[in-house]
Amino acid sequence: MARLSRVNRASGRRKLSTRLIRKGALLDDTRRVFLEWDISMSFDQNLSRARNLNTPAADNNDWLKEVLATFSSRWRYEPRLSTIVKLVQRADRDIFCPCILWHIGQVDELYYRFATEWLFDEYEAGTYLLRTADLVPFVEKVTASRAAERKGLSQYGLDRASRDLFRMAAAFGLLKGSAVREFNSYHLPEESFLYLIYTMHEEYGNAQAVLHSQDWRLFLMSTDAVERELFRLHQLKKLRYEVAGSLVELTLPYRSAAAFVEEMAA
Repeated sequence: MARLSRVNRASGRRKLSTRLIRKGALLDDTRRVFLEWDISMSFDQNLSRARNLNTPAADNNDWLKEVLATFSSRWRYEPRLSTIVKLVQRADRDIFCPCILWHIGQVDELYYRFATEWLFDEYEAGTYLLRTADLVPFVEKVTASRAAERKGLSQYGLDRASRDLFRMAAAFGLLKGSAVREFNSYHLPEESFLYLIYTMHEEYGNAQAVLHSQDWRLFLMSTDAVERELFRLHQLKKLRYEVAGSLVELTLPYRSAAAFVEEMAA
């Protein structure tokens, strides 16, 4: 049974860096690196191996350096690295991609705030078309005095960051289109949802915090949508979710996200 013991450390891990969004989601590159990852070795040993063997399958050395630098920024201090590695090694792409998105959201402040404070609100408002110019004011507000050596981004930098954020969201299947973006018909796979429940359970420490976490906005899910899925999984006996007034009880059959991944892949 899952224990509620860990406190949220995400806000302290997040950093604002346009580099993280400039290189994109790097989903296929990350998958290839993780497929060759040896959890018995250190992070630096695995990174050196990825560089020597070119496991990301980069076209040239310059791009290989860029990919691995971004990879290192995202994953070096990830406390659940071995768990996500095993998930990528054993699960289908449509299952592990949303899980990678959650982990990226715990590191990348600019993408997290874009997804949870701007994109989700546009989705809830029923916005049909999304243009770069619509996003620029939000990016300017978030990055003011915090980017480009505290001078803020130039107009070109603001436009590029806005395009990069849309490109990231599209890579995870949330948006479609190119010059003008639209919301995609997105559904979080059941296995991904369960992985996230376990992981957030460990991260936030109680069922109320999991239910109301803004992290679900990364997947365009409202609190009501999350609760509906919890009730559905309760009916399927894949977890126990009970509500009595203001009291919420969430009981999970495995002790951790790592145990869930092990069982899922069995």
